[in-house]
Amino acid sequence: MISAIFGGMPILLLAASLYWALRRRAGQRPAGTMSMSAFLACFAVAFSAYAPVVRTLEDSIALDFSRLVSNSATLSAAASVTSVLLFLNYPAAEARRRLRIRLRLLALAVATMTAAFALTPPSLVWSASEHQGSLDEAPVTLHLYSLAYICFLAYAIFDCLAQTWTRSRTATRTSQRVGLRTTAVGCVFALVYTTYKTINAVAATLGWEAIPGHDRCTSLITPVNCAFAVTAPAVSVLLITLGLTLPALLWPLTRYLQQRWELRSLADLEPLWLDLTAAMPGLVLQPDAATAEADFLLQRRVVEISDAVLALRPYRSLAVQQAATREVERHGLAGAAEGGAVVEAAVLAVALRTMVGGGCPESKHAPQAPGTEARAGDLRAETAWLRSVARAYAASSVVRSVRQLPLVPETANG
Repeated sequence: MISAIFGGMPILLLAASLYWALRRRAGQRPAGTMSMSAFLACFAVAFSAYAPVVRTLEDSIALDFSRLVSNSATLSAAASVTSVLLFLNYPAAEARRRLRIRLRLLALAVATMTAAFALTPPSLVWSASEHQGSLDEAPVTLHLYSLAYICFLAYAIFDCLAQTWTRSRTATRTSQRVGLRTTAVGCVFALVYTTYKTINAVAATLGWEAIPGHDRCTSLITPVNCAFAVTAPAVSVLLITLGLTLPALLWPLTRYLQQRWELRSLADLEPLWLDLTAAMPGLVLQPDAATAEADFLLQRRVVEISDAVLALRPYRSLAVQQAATREVERHGLAGAAEGGAVVEAAVLAVALRTMVGGGCPESKHAPQAPGTEARAGDLRAETAWLRSVARAYAASSVVRSVRQLPLVPETANG
């Protein structure tokens, strides 16, 4: 199972990295895009070292060379995560300035690790020491290696947590907030890993092995050190990757659902809008040839219908509203939102017919539909309500029956 997990993860991560780097975008590439690509690519390299075939190939260069490659890639990935968050939290120029400081620290850590590894005799590297059962006799160079690795990784994780917290408080999209919180949980697992490494490094300098285990893991949690050395970083990578990519993955889906709702709303509103604007063409806003997006058109259409409803207020018949209410009750729709929409559609239909036919305004106006004030300023709620009214206007049998009622002269209303 270990081979399957760590053999497949690098492929998935590399594919995701290429997607971020090469995906075609409308307009200029967003700041931080390449940082995200680098983050995924670095983690792909880091986890490829766990694959037996890759590990054997890298160790053929020098014993435990795969560990140096994996650790260096892990630090680079941690810096890339911070870079992504910096570009989310700061303007591009400020983010680049802050990133340069972190890249210098990364270069110092990797250079220290490389020098320490190169100065360690092959007979004293990790695999040789573990094979001989002499982890407590590791040379100073390996302790220096561990110190450089742990210090930068811990710094990067705390930096990531700080940047994640800063961004999550100001994020406006739900998918982005969920993604940032998922990233934060991944950072917690990464902290478990760095704590494990720190404890083992300190214990090794004191001559004992704090968390005993063997070189090869038989599962994700056995021996016990595998839960900290293998599973914790693997889970952290999965959660951080998911957290940072979730908003980008959900945004196209969210946008598709939003556009579908907008198009359906436009289609539902069209019959009512056509009749109202045909009678009151002056309410139609001037067209904007440069903007023909569905959300823009929907907003204009809702405004135009709302203006038409206000213009019809003098013709809202209380008698028609009462007759439509009785019909709604007879059809078992009393108290339901659909019933209220049917009553409103009937009132508007008769009011429009009266105005177009040259009838006199009503002496007793029918009150506004329930919830009108509550929907004020809420475009989505107002759209949903007008969609219900428009559907009833076009298809309700109650509206058709009330439309057939004879017009009552103004004198009769007195």
